[in-house]
Amino acid sequence: MTKKTQEYRKQLAELFVHALEEQELNWQKGWNGKAFLPQNAVTEKAYRGLNRFYLAMIAKDRGYQESRWATFHQIQEHGWKLEHAKGQGVQVEYWFPYDTEEKQGLSWSEFRNRSEEFGERYQLRAVYSYVFNGDLIQGLPELQIVQNDIMPDELIGVISRNMQVEMLHDGGNQAFYNQQQDQIHLPVPECFESDYAYNTTALHELAHATGAPHRLKRELAGYFGSESYAYEELVAEITASFFAVHLAVEPGQMQIENHKAYVQSWIRAIREKPERLVKAIQQAEKAATYLEYHAGLVDQKEYLRCETTTVEVEEMEGKSYMGIRKDIQEIQNMQHQIQENTVYMKKFMEDNHIPLLQKNFEKESVPKFGTEKGRQR
Repeated sequence: MTKKTQEYRKQLAELFVHALEEQELNWQKGWNGKAFLPQNAVTEKAYRGLNRFYLAMIAKDRGYQESRWATFHQIQEHGWKLEHAKGQGVQVEYWFPYDTEEKQGLSWSEFRNRSEEFGERYQLRAVYSYVFNGDLIQGLPELQIVQNDIMPDELIGVISRNMQVEMLHDGGNQAFYNQQQDQIHLPVPECFESDYAYNTTALHELAHATGAPHRLKRELAGYFGSESYAYEELVAEITASFFAVHLAVEPGQMQIENHKAYVQSWIRAIREKPERLVKAIQQAEKAATYLEYHAGLVDQKEYLRCETTTVEVEEMEGKSYMGIRKDIQEIQNMQHQIQENTVYMKKFMEDNHIPLLQKNFEKESVPKFGTEKGRQR
């Protein structure tokens, strides 16, 4: 590991620790996956709630590539045609306010403008209809997606191959690591806002993969919202930020602030144990070195050496970062007081012509921590 890398990681580590005391930042997702959410082909509105979940599951199960869906009436109205669609309709539900006095449905905006509440007059009603995926519709206009020219860093592919972790760009609006299949799923590169956003997202998921049982053996079984899940998210994000110094496009202040915002968002889940952040930084150091080794940036000897060392961030068992810092401050105050007392006593003895006591002590008479003599004592 180069001196530049060591200094960079140390600075980032301190930045993350101090983030506990700072005003919370807003994390910005690095890609725009709206076009990959299930949406209506005519209104262009995304389906919500159970409909979104159900349509996404059906699309994945059937292998649909289109994110748009339309009703049979919409297809006919626009002159489109269904092809091989027998039995392929999927039922969705739409809930709307209903005025029992006027005996008619209202749009949600109309209901809100009346400033009424649901009760005897205004009730919730549902209508059900079948929709068909865009892959089955002939004549559907091509979906216009803003595509950015993204260049994946060469190191991402090298790490993926050497770790034998398959990286698939089929995640739609999600980025995740599947531990059972040992695969990474990402949105297509064109959806990302920048090269850095794509590469660090890939690094974040590769960091998760380092925790697999046959690699660094971290706990990956935590459910969303649990302390163990939050801890692993901290490790992965800090690992990505540590490794980012090797990317062709290095992070600017805005990117570093976004890393910090992500860490802040997950540290809330373990707020009662802030020392866990320090441990996460140490785990991230090991994971980042693991990625460096599989990227060909360090040899095996350097990798094994780094396995036994960590970033120099103060840690003490059972204490928070604030508690540790308070102890350090107290020690520094004591040292300062001792120095002042020593200067005062020396001046007092000189002013009163009191000879200073000088004695040579044998080195063997003073036990040292770590020696046999010191341990016996």
